[in-house]
Amino acid sequence: MTVFERLKDALRGRGKTPKHLKAGKKGERYAERYLRRHGYRIECRNFTSGKNEIDLIAKTKTHYVFCEVKTRVQSYGEQTPFGRPAIAVNADKKRHLIAAATTFYHRHKKENMQFRFDVIEVYLTEKHRLTHIHHIKSAFTR
Repeated sequence: MTVFERLKDALRGRGKTPKHLKAGKKGERYAERYLRRHGYRIECRNFTSGKNEIDLIAKTKTHYVFCEVKTRVQSYGEQTPFGRPAIAVNADKKRHLIAAATTFYHRHKKENMQFRFDVIEVYLTEKHRLTHIHHIKSAFTR
């Protein structure tokens, strides 16, 4: 069975869920808790529009905040093997986030709210315990 087939089976609920997917979901939960503790109200988790997805959509008094959560697992004292998580938010990912955010914004527009795109980097130990979170506000614009 190929890696792709194992991943498809895991997503369908068969077999074991790959470690990186478990870490990603755990990272999203830590990011959500972080946002709540910092005064954000969570509007939506894993919003999808076609093939586009936004991990977390939060709200402040003046902004919708569309958050992409990137999680990395690292051993104590080591650098992450793939560099800073925010690097993974490339031009294609930004385009998909903007498309999903536009859909969400038009569906839920009740007030004259501004919006921004944040990246939340979550760092975990090998046992998926939180080491730290780095919140990059207004990481990019549309």
